[in-house]
Amino acid sequence: MDSLVQILQFPASLLLAVAFLLAAFCLCHYAGSNSIVKAFGSLLTARILLAIGAIILAIEGTWSIPLHRSYVFLVFALLLLFALTATIYNGFKRKAKPGFLLNHIGIYLIIWAALFGSPDVSRSRMIVGYGHPQKMAYSSDGKVISLPFEVTLTDFHIDYYSDSISPRQFTSDIMVDGETMSVSVNNPCSAQGYTLYQDSYDWETHQYTVLQVVSDPWLPVVFLGMTLLALGSVLLLFGRWKARFVIPVTLLLTIVFTMLTVAKINFGTLMPALRSWWFVPHLFIYMIAYSLMAIALVIWIAASLKKRESWQTLSDNLVRSSSALLIIGMLTGSVWARQAWGDYWAWDAKENWAAVTWLVTLMHLHLKDKSGWKAITILILAFLALQITWYGVNYLPSAINSLHTYNS
Repeated sequence: MDSLVQILQFPASLLLAVAFLLAAFCLCHYAGSNSIVKAFGSLLTARILLAIGAIILAIEGTWSIPLHRSYVFLVFALLLLFALTATIYNGFKRKAKPGFLLNHIGIYLIIWAALFGSPDVSRSRMIVGYGHPQKMAYSSDGKVISLPFEVTLTDFHIDYYSDSISPRQFTSDIMVDGETMSVSVNNPCSAQGYTLYQDSYDWETHQYTVLQVVSDPWLPVVFLGMTLLALGSVLLLFGRWKARFVIPVTLLLTIVFTMLTVAKINFGTLMPALRSWWFVPHLFIYMIAYSLMAIALVIWIAASLKKRESWQTLSDNLVRSSSALLIIGMLTGSVWARQAWGDYWAWDAKENWAAVTWLVTLMHLHLKDKSGWKAITILILAFLALQITWYGVNYLPSAINSLHTYNS
């Protein structure tokens, strides 16, 4: 796979991306009546691909097996992109609602840019000491990367909490080609197309700092996709809750779930990565999504027992709203992760299981009949995936390497 990545770097990456986009569009436009092409735009295919994606992410999220670097995942991603192309094309033809189009276009752009742009992403680390200009960085596989600028450490300091033991923030003051800059956790700086992040430091003498150096020319396309996906998800939230009790019950559950979550976090010695204004919206959005999912499951069971169609509709709308909030929460987390660690998606255990939960809710939304055994099975699976995402992930084999397993 690594040799293939080198071959597919720019400009080959851009040519392949454009070629795939044009080929997929031409197939949908000129061979739209073909049974195979039509099948790719169907709800059944959507459910199958969502299920495959959920299984892949669940395996990787449980055992840290890097399936995303395999040819199997590459084939899956290409099939998913073509299915999205067919769905978007058919959506424009039948003049689908803006929310539908924005969501699918947003997802398409994120996967398209992440897949075809991956060979162009440069991610390395450099050790910078006092008075020793450094231009070399090192990738995870030990390759030396020559940077177009020179970095020198002028000062490194740690801000501690009142206990004088727990670090509040790590900050590196550096000179980049003679220009004074500062890098700290959640506060990167940029230089000539690269972004520098505070990664680590000399724990014993503080004589050097370790910076992560990232270049991702496809990032604007990814962020555009995120923006469209967020807008589309917001549109799905309007006009969905008809019952008066939903809002107060949701708020009550959100408060309870939030209290249970923050109880595990010691705010008196909050780790630097969590000291971000993204923390509150990210957490609160997820807690609302969890609350809606719990209410939807209870209402679905009650609707089945009492044979109330209106309750069934309410449950479906709550699942839709929960799904929309799950992806908004995931997007805020991705932006935060990019700011803190230099990568909007690190294939971390908690990230993967969050995506599993969302994908399973999408499977529910892609069902024609939401009153049968398939609907309740998928809803229960989504609720179980939610439990793993929330707290169960801490007990999985992959938790040992997780960026999201915090000690209180």
